[in-house]
Amino acid sequence: MSKKTRTTNSLYEGAVPVGGELGTSTSKFCVDDKVVMFSSVVGDALTPILEENWRRMNRSRDRRWVRNLAIWDDKRGDWRYVGAMTRSSETPNWFTERGLVQNMDDAFVGLQAGLFLLNKERTKDGKKPLDKIGMGFGIPVKAGENAADEFFSYLRTRLEKKGEQSFLTIKAKNVATGEEETIRIQLAFVAIQFQGYGAYMAMLFGKYGMKLYNTYVIDVGHGTWIKLPVIDNEVDMLLADSIPYGMHTITENISRVIFEKSRQRYRIPEQRVMEKLPRNETRIEVPGEGVFDFRPVLDNELRDMVDKILVRVRQDLGELSRRGKFIDYFAIVGGGAPLVFEPIKKGIQRYYDWNDEVTNARVVDVSTIGVHPRTINSVGFMLLARDQIAIELDRPVDPSFGVRELVTDELKGDGRDLRASRQPLSKAVIKS
Repeated sequence: MSKKTRTTNSLYEGAVPVGGELGTSTSKFCVDDKVVMFSSVVGDALTPILEENWRRMNRSRDRRWVRNLAIWDDKRGDWRYVGAMTRSSETPNWFTERGLVQNMDDAFVGLQAGLFLLNKERTKDGKKPLDKIGMGFGIPVKAGENAADEFFSYLRTRLEKKGEQSFLTIKAKNVATGEEETIRIQLAFVAIQFQGYGAYMAMLFGKYGMKLYNTYVIDVGHGTWIKLPVIDNEVDMLLADSIPYGMHTITENISRVIFEKSRQRYRIPEQRVMEKLPRNETRIEVPGEGVFDFRPVLDNELRDMVDKILVRVRQDLGELSRRGKFIDYFAIVGGGAPLVFEPIKKGIQRYYDWNDEVTNARVVDVSTIGVHPRTINSVGFMLLARDQIAIELDRPVDPSFGVRELVTDELKGDGRDLRASRQPLSKAVIKS
């Protein structure tokens, strides 16, 4: 065995594959059969006075780490609120807005939060701690921006080097209980790609049987929607883009209409509107005005969004056709996918003049492969890491996956079950 081979085996041997993405609304991290999800926001520095006052005033019985998390920022020298904890912050900072990472320091805190929470979930299940990982990681894409290289360059400055190895030390605090924990993780490698590529990897494992099919991913999120053509297993960088028009725009407009209907006397928080959409509820009580059904407003807003999406998709399909490239499958993912899936599918059907049978086969409902459209990217990035480990160690890759539990920072309990599945490389792989 050559020295190079021994070094490679040492680097990858024993690494646990994990996946993560920094979304415009929520960040998701996946290990084994669990996904952890929390708001993509970092808040003010957590001063001792703020912490004491918050703990004294807090009456919630939800004392989980995911709900009450602060991460120590050694660069800025203070604790930072993360996710749900930012409700106690005067200046929350969304680290992914307008389709780009806005603040590398805040995004790094979000990355640490995700890995810490994955480790908590893994040890809670009686499994070995995450002391060594290989990571598939997704960040927002913007046309003309080299975001992946920029984030990786920043990441290298925050890791501890020891010979050929790279380590990340994470110090976390549960603000509700006052507990502090520190963990140290070796990063065997980080494979950075654009968010929608995770959905492609999940399709590659769960539907394509590891065969390559050209795939057009439409990722409709909270703050943006992403278009990501993957041609011959590579992202088409000329066409990939993130457009700052997502579900936030729609819910904000609905909130504005309700405000006007109430004669400008009551403004419904945009978050209250957003919470109703996954439950397919459109009736909301306006104090002093009765119940307002925003279904007509929602339908108009969704039609407008779908029309804008289809314009860009048709342009891309025309460009690909001129190059002699064609799309085999379409995947519609993201938190907004359930609301726009059918009309986008119909628009694609009209473009190709397909019958219903062909349309249903080519425009994929990702829930049929056992993943939720909101969490599919994080699962796919975990599979990307698993694939890379298998390739480097010259071992067969395990194509099976399933999500048993989604753990969120919402005030609703310890997690919600998702449908599980027993069914069945990126070039941007950067070693430490």
